Amino acid sequence: MKANLLSERLLLTLWVGSLCAIGYIAVPMAFATLGDMTLAGDYAGKLFSAVNMLGLGCGFVLFISKLISIGKPVLGLWRFWVLVLMLSLTLTFSLYLQPEIAAIKQLTSAGDSAVLDRFDFFHTLSKNLYMFVTLLGLALVVSSDKVEA
Repeated sequence: MKANLLSERLLLTLWVGSLCAIGYIAVPMAFATLGDMTLAGDYAGKLFSAVNMLGLGCGFVLFISKLISIGKPVLGLWRFWVLVLMLSLTLTFSLYLQPEIAAIKQLTSAGDSAVLDRFDFFHTLSKNLYMFVTLLGLALVVSSDKVEA
């Protein structure tokens, strides 16, 4: 049981640490130092794809591990549902928001204000959801399940 808790804590810390390192250190530094906004944006997109893949991997391992180790009582644990929400949002990033933003970026060269407004909307939505996922992850890192085994 103790090994399971340690591996869960390690996976959560890896996932949430990568969210913080990429979203709040690496990407802002890329925009601050690269100079070319298009190059920085492309680099940021690749970093976010990498952190999403890492998050999906860690999240699915945690999800399966919780189901196996705790069983049906896991459905009553708030931490399980936070994990499910984080996984769902990470899937939304990977399968919808990132491809949508990439497609819109291809159209922004025309300078159409409607396209720019759409890009701003999706970019703001992504930023807010990313912060939400990070906060959910931090809540999981600092808490624990109270399950008697």
